[in-house]
Amino acid sequence: MFTAVIVAALVQSAAINSQRDNFLNCLDQASASATAQKMPSAAFEAHLRQTCADAATKFEAALIAFDLKNKVPRKQAAADAQVQVDDFVSNLVSRYRVVTVSK
Repeated sequence: MFTAVIVAALVQSAAINSQRDNFLNCLDQASASATAQKMPSAAFEAHLRQTCADAATKFEAALIAFDLKNKVPRKQAAADAQVQVDDFVSNLVSRYRVVTVSK
């Protein structure tokens, strides 16, 4: 029984990690594209969110599914997932602004 629980947790973690990696790869590609285009920092966040909307949705869904299986209420799970996505985006936006201002 205990082994089955650990295996289930590892499978769920792998699903989240896969979706997180896909989302981060999308953000990296979108960031590289914006840098190559010399996109103004004011447009960068919208570019990330639009370009990576599908990957963000899948990542959020994986996070929510994991939390729901761990008895977290749906509203809290959704809020937590949104915070994680927002953190990844805002960190990239902050870094992009620093890099573009320093040039």
